[in-house]
Amino acid sequence: MDTSVLTVSQLNGYIKDVLNMGFPSGIWLCGEIQGYNRNRDKSHVFFELCEKDPITKDIMARIGLVIFSGRKMFIEQTLKNAENAFTLKDDIEVKFFCKVDFYPPHGAVRLIVENIDPVYTLGKIAQEKQRLIALLKENGTLDKNKKLELPLVPLNLGLITSHDSAAYNDFISELQLSGYGFKVFCRNTVMQGKATPADVCQAIFELSRIPALDAIVITRGGGSIADLSCFDSQIIAEGIAACRLPVFSGIGHEINITITDLAAHTYQKTPTAIAQFLTGLVKGFLTSLEERVVAVVDGTKEKLKSENNRLKNCALDVQNGTNDFLKQHHLLLAARQEQLKERPLTLLNKALVRIEAGRDALVKDLRVRFKAEDEKLKNFNRLLELASPLNTLKRGFSITRLFDGTLVRSTKQAKPGSKILTEVSDGQLKATVEGGGK
Repeated sequence: MDTSVLTVSQLNGYIKDVLNMGFPSGIWLCGEIQGYNRNRDKSHVFFELCEKDPITKDIMARIGLVIFSGRKMFIEQTLKNAENAFTLKDDIEVKFFCKVDFYPPHGAVRLIVENIDPVYTLGKIAQEKQRLIALLKENGTLDKNKKLELPLVPLNLGLITSHDSAAYNDFISELQLSGYGFKVFCRNTVMQGKATPADVCQAIFELSRIPALDAIVITRGGGSIADLSCFDSQIIAEGIAACRLPVFSGIGHEINITITDLAAHTYQKTPTAIAQFLTGLVKGFLTSLEERVVAVVDGTKEKLKSENNRLKNCALDVQNGTNDFLKQHHLLLAARQEQLKERPLTLLNKALVRIEAGRDALVKDLRVRFKAEDEKLKNFNRLLELASPLNTLKRGFSITRLFDGTLVRSTKQAKPGSKILTEVSDGQLKATVEGGGK
């Protein structure tokens, strides 16, 4: 047999020996988990660890890993005991201690997970979060929704959460306990995992198109830092910033604040707390309204009291003024009566003097008037004498008429045989026309 020719088993055995000699004590390996979620409930969890391009986020390299059942509970307990506990899932970056193993039957290299450094993962999440917060602060995204004015009575709410989840029930129950007339439009939304940011943004867009809404609430029932890392999302923050309505958040984590919380107009730690905040706004408005009603009623009472007093004073002034007026005129009347009793003749003589003076003035005026009228009549008489036809006849003129009284002004009016009447100063002459004039 040719010793230079190897079987597959021999080759795989040599590769295994080389790898064992190259990595005798295990290595720490960093990367992003892929394919873990679909296998997490199996005894042995097979998945991959990927390295991504820091700019394009494309996968540059990948390798298979396995957590055997014997180490699975140890790994889970390590994560549970860590500060800010989290669970393994897809899309988070981790640091595993692994043994490099080559499985000859399959000819595959795989890494066997022995331990995990939870501080590394938490640190990576925190670093990415701080980087994103700084970016969103710089471009003003975190402040845009906060500049919107809160509605006075936010009774019509859009709710972004998983329908019939604990968060949904806690939020709705708290609103119902208030006794106020809240109306909630719930949009069933993915609240965990890779699809969360896009679905939350779509939900914000859909709800913001409802004209009657006063505000939008994003809420879920808590979870680990890794579970909530989907809410440390730039696209959710930008979706909140672009929303026309105030957005409230209650993600449900008692310790950490997500970027969604920072971008929201107002945030509370739990669904119940954000519901209490909203009921507090309504209660505050109603309290303010009641105080204003009381102030208006009290003000009205004071005004009515003041006006009533003013009317009483006016009535008293009118009564006093009337009494003074009547008193003064009564005194004046009494004085006149006394004058009539004591000096009636004096008063009558004065009246007679005034009558005589008036009569003399009237006679004098009439004489002047008659004299002026008489002068006018004389002037009219002189005019009449100058214009009288009799005076004209005395100067040798005559007036000729036909017998019917028509005045003859032309010879053509008196035809031969016509009877005419000629008037002179001392009488009339009757004649018959013998020839016509030319």
